[in-house]
Amino acid sequence: MGASRTGILLSVLPNIVMLALFYSLALHMYQALGGWPSSIGERGFPFALKVHSAVATRFSHFLMICFLALPVPMLTCVFVKRWRHCVAYMTVYALVFLLCGLLMQKASPDPFLVWWVD
Repeated sequence: MGASRTGILLSVLPNIVMLALFYSLALHMYQALGGWPSSIGERGFPFALKVHSAVATRFSHFLMICFLALPVPMLTCVFVKRWRHCVAYMTVYALVFLLCGLLMQKASPDPFLVWWVD
């Protein structure tokens, strides 16, 4: 049984949403503050920027937890024959998660990345 387009799309979509949230937050921050933040935290941020930051941060934490927990469902699917086809989707999720993480690290401005990590 081959991988379906819908399954692949659903495997890729959360990470693409995260990438969009991350870069839209960077643009929003730069525009709202007139530059990059001068300190860690959200002191002095407009309300909309605080909300955007909270959504992006929480969603990134959720995806990280999903990624770290991924070996458990993958191993389960390997051992349950009728679920074995799901391993392909989880592998796609993991690879796209790593790719998006790399894009977030390498293609973002350093001041924003320092703020994001701290």
